[in-house]
Amino acid sequence: MGRRKRSRLITSGMLREKHRTDEPGEPARSAPPTPEVHDEVRTEVALDLDALAARVRARRRERKWTQADVAGNGGPPAKLVSEIERSRNACPSAEVLDRLDAGLEWPPGTSAMILRAEPASELAAAR
Repeated sequence: MGRRKRSRLITSGMLREKHRTDEPGEPARSAPPTPEVHDEVRTEVALDLDALAARVRARRRERKWTQADVAGNGGPPAKLVSEIERSRNACPSAEVLDRLDAGLEWPPGTSAMILRAEPASELAAAR
């Protein structure tokens, strides 16, 4: 396998880079340093991806918009809107949620409240 193809496969995540050289004459690659692991206390917040997906899809259909229309209104790219609607984006960033609010013409913070499963009364107050 050539260097270009191997590099493309590694970049796309389909091939893991081995820490040995494949071609004779090249210097051996050293293993990357391993990060130190510290005892951390993580607070996990349950994200309601299905609720966000349903609300985004419903809002888009209510307005008779395509995913590209949402992107054109200042929302995230159409591919990302599709991933959100299919619950494929496990942890959307705050920037993506803000852009989603703008693209769907929701008040700021609405998609974040839906994702955190806020009570419906708070969502109604945001409208």
